[in-house]
Amino acid sequence: MPHSSLWQKLKIDRVPAWGLSLALLAAVLAGHAEASGPGQSKNPSEKPVMKVETSIVTQIAAAQRIQAQGSLQPWREAVVSPQVQGLAIVELHAELGDKVEQGQMLARLDQRLPLAELAQAKAQGFEARASLDEAQLQLERAQQLREKGFFSESQLTQAQNQRRIASARVDAAQAAIELRSLQLKQTEVRASESGVISAKTALLGAIPPLGAELFKILVQGKLEWRAEVTSQDLERIAPGQRARINLPSGESLDAKVRLLSPSIDPGNRNAQVLISLSTTPRQLRAGQFVQGSIDVGLRSVMSLPQSALVVRDGFTLVFHIDKQQRVRSRKVKAGAIIGDQVEILEGIEAGALVVARGGAFLNDGDLVSTAKP
Repeated sequence: MPHSSLWQKLKIDRVPAWGLSLALLAAVLAGHAEASGPGQSKNPSEKPVMKVETSIVTQIAAAQRIQAQGSLQPWREAVVSPQVQGLAIVELHAELGDKVEQGQMLARLDQRLPLAELAQAKAQGFEARASLDEAQLQLERAQQLREKGFFSESQLTQAQNQRRIASARVDAAQAAIELRSLQLKQTEVRASESGVISAKTALLGAIPPLGAELFKILVQGKLEWRAEVTSQDLERIAPGQRARINLPSGESLDAKVRLLSPSIDPGNRNAQVLISLSTTPRQLRAGQFVQGSIDVGLRSVMSLPQSALVVRDGFTLVFHIDKQQRVRSRKVKAGAIIGDQVEILEGIEAGALVVARGGAFLNDGDLVSTAKP
C-alpha cells in the first residue's frame, strides 16, 4: 500500500475516537452543571440537613410612630413658704427626697413671740368682756331710772352708747385673739400638697422673709415628658394618642399625649408635646433627657418573627425555602420591631415561606425538612 494511502486510513480511523472522547467529556460536564445549578433537584438518597420551623411573610397593621426626644419635667410643683416673717426656723421635719402628705408639718418657726402676743390678746379680751358686762349693767340701771323719771333721755342715750362701745371692744379683742392664734398656727410650715420634696432651702436658725421658698414639692411624685417634635409632625399629633418612652434600663414605659404646645420655637422650629406617664419609676428624675415615640395611626407592613433574621457578614438575611425544600438566602432590610415581629421593608415578597428558627445553622442550598408554619 502506498505511504499516502496508509496515512489517510490512519487519519480516518482516529477521528471517531477523538469525537467519542469529546462527547463523553461534554456529557459528564453537562451532567455536573445540571446537578449543581439553581434548579437543583432533590437526590432521593440525600438527607435533609435539619428540620426547621417555618413562617410566612405576612401583612400586618402596625402603628405609625413619630420619634421624639425631650426632657422629663414635674407634672406639677408646689412651693411651701412661711406666712409670717421675723421668726427663726427652730425645727425641720423633712429632707430632700422625702415623701410627704398634704398637711404634714415640714418645719416649725419660733413660737415664743406669737404665744406671748396671743396671751396678751386673750387678756385684753377678758378686760373687754368685763367692760361690756359693766356697760350692760349701767344701761339696765339707766333704763330703770329713766322710767322713774330720774334720768333724762340724753343720759339714757349715753349709757346705750357706752354699751355699744364696750361690745365693739369685745369684738376687736376677739378678732385680735383669732389673728394671734392664726399667726401661731402659721409658725408650723406644712405641706400644701402630697408628693415628694424636690427642693429644700430651709435651714435651722435662718429667719426667712415672708413668701421665701423653703420647700418645693413634686406633686404626687409625677413627672411628664416634654417631647420636642417638628412643626410638620405636630399636625399629626392629638391629645389622647398613645406614646412610649425608652427607659435607661432598656425597657419602655407607656404614656399618653396630654397637651400640645400652642407655639413653635422660632429658633429650631420645634414644638413641645406634653405627655403624661402611666407611672413614674424611681429611677427617673426631673430634667432627665429621654427618647421615645408617639403613635399617630396604623399602616400595613410586611413582617416576620424576629427569630427568622440572621446577621451574617454584615448583612441581614432570611432563608427562603423553595419548592425543592432547599433554602436560599435573601438579603432583606429590616424596619421597626413590632412585639415579637419585625418589619421587612424590602428583599422578599409577601407570602414567601421562610425559616422561622434555626437559620444561623444553615447555608445556601441546604436541603431541609419543615414543620407547619
